[in-house]
Amino acid sequence: DDPRVLFALNPLYGVGFLIRHGFVAFLVLGSVFLTVTGAEALYADMGHFGRKPISRAWLYLVFPALLLNYFGQGAHLLADPSAIDNPFYRLYPTWTLIPMVILASAATIIASQAVISGAFSMTSQAVQLGYLPRLQILHTSASERGQIYVPKINLLLLFAVVALVLGFKSSGALGAAYGIAVTGTMSITTSLALFYMVRVRGWNPLFAGLIFGVFLLVDLSFFGANMLKVAEGGWAPLLIGGSAYLIMSTWTKGRRAVMGRRSEESLPLEMFLAGLKPDRPIRVPGTALFLTADVDKVPASLLHNLKHNKVLHERVILLSIKTLDIPRVADEQRLEIRDVGHHFYTIVTRYGFVEEPDIWRVLAQCRAQDLRFNLMETSVFVGREKLVISDRTPLAKWRKELFVLLFRLSLSAVEFFRVPSNRVVELGGQSEF
Repeated sequence: DDPRVLFALNPLYGVGFLIRHGFVAFLVLGSVFLTVTGAEALYADMGHFGRKPISRAWLYLVFPALLLNYFGQGAHLLADPSAIDNPFYRLYPTWTLIPMVILASAATIIASQAVISGAFSMTSQAVQLGYLPRLQILHTSASERGQIYVPKINLLLLFAVVALVLGFKSSGALGAAYGIAVTGTMSITTSLALFYMVRVRGWNPLFAGLIFGVFLLVDLSFFGANMLKVAEGGWAPLLIGGSAYLIMSTWTKGRRAVMGRRSEESLPLEMFLAGLKPDRPIRVPGTALFLTADVDKVPASLLHNLKHNKVLHERVILLSIKTLDIPRVADEQRLEIRDVGHHFYTIVTRYGFVEEPDIWRVLAQCRAQDLRFNLMETSVFVGREKLVISDRTPLAKWRKELFVLLFRLSLSAVEFFRVPSNRVVELGGQSEF
């Protein structure tokens, strides 16, 4: 109806609008930004499908369709300015309203699946990297490793969505919250990309700063425009993001403090082995496997077992599972096995943050290095610790209470590493935190 709308592709019109209208144009940016939000949900599935399918879907289908739709809305508004109250649904004949609402609902559900799967993926990776307590992670596909389901996160999303719908009541009211969430994410992503290129890829800081500075200028402009809507609902994503950061930082600091205290109080393995005698303590048949964070220190569960049962197994394995800050670890770098004498062995197994450790699989892989296991004669010893709040850790009391709560909600190592329960011996203890 009006081919003039095609001139919207010319960025000079947008630049001219910004120059002519000054601060008013800055305020308009907050609304302009909402024209493309939602499309970025496509990229939440990047980790599952890879770069090519996602970029092709965007360049060849989604982006052209989005442009055509906005061209149509623009032409309709030029012909009938009264359609500004709802330009999308006013594009269509009256009888198509219900079918279009159904189509829009289906599109929303499809987009939400990308966001939900993205939330599951990020949660899984945060758990592997030690930023969140261990959670139950279920694999829903035998062939796709990244296809996972996290029940607790799914339940949390349900409550969050219901609360947002009841609190905001309309998509228009939710726009301010959505704008801040997306522009904030974009700004953080750009900053992380700059950090990665300089620190990991070795780019020249000045060169990287010039390139990413352009993106950051755009991101921060949109973010600043949306921040003016904090009182209108923009506080919601700030509150949710702040809560997530508080939980993750508390868990990280508390976990570091607990592990530091354990390291200080634990007995060096070399000293322990030096004190062993040929006839003392008594060695019983079988293999005992102890999970530990540091294979150079004696696990508390081993000392508890020795203290109460007065025996050691014929063969003792200290197993440490390390998660590296890379997606996947090459097979040749997976295992590091040492024979430290007295039939004691240390095993360090490394995984990427998108991989899931499996203890039984680790033991099977040890055969390649001539260390064999009879699983029916192997017992896995795990320490189950109870934390008691004290003044030993330099954290605020409320953060200690939050950490203890998270510690209690954390999945046990037995469940997380999928160790058969009939092969597990749990030894409890109490520690001050």
